[in-house]
Amino acid sequence: MPEPLHRQTIAAWAGDFLDTAAFHSLPAPAKEYAEEILPAFLAKACEVRDVAPADIEEADLKPALLDGVGALALPASVRAHVPELCAAFLGELETQGRLGGGRALGRFVRALRAAYDERTAETTKPIRNPGARIGRNDPCPCGSGRKFKRCCMRR
Repeated sequence: MPEPLHRQTIAAWAGDFLDTAAFHSLPAPAKEYAEEILPAFLAKACEVRDVAPADIEEADLKPALLDGVGALALPASVRAHVPELCAAFLGELETQGRLGGGRALGRFVRALRAAYDERTAETTKPIRNPGARIGRNDPCPCGSGRKFKRCCMRR
């Protein structure tokens, strides 16, 4: 958990972003949940290495997006816009002189879209066995030299 001063800074930065032109150009679903998403995103980024909000780096952003924001219960219509919202936030922080390299960090967050979509997908991918199935008359994989049906199939 970030220090109280960092939490106040994060809340102030997120609140200031809500009054910018960059925020108003975002889609409506993203705007509705921005007050919840942005502080969670930046707080998790600070928590990764226990740094101040102005000192976050690329390494802090992946866990912030995937674990911090990815754990929030958001509607699917909002989840589609989260990486863009976070990227716009970082870019605006650079414009305001609060975060060095914010636009580059924003591009990195946009590049994490596929990983974020996979992490927050409502359905999981089926697990596929990469190997071929063992037939009844194949040699047993335990190495006994017997047929599978006479050895380990019944266990």
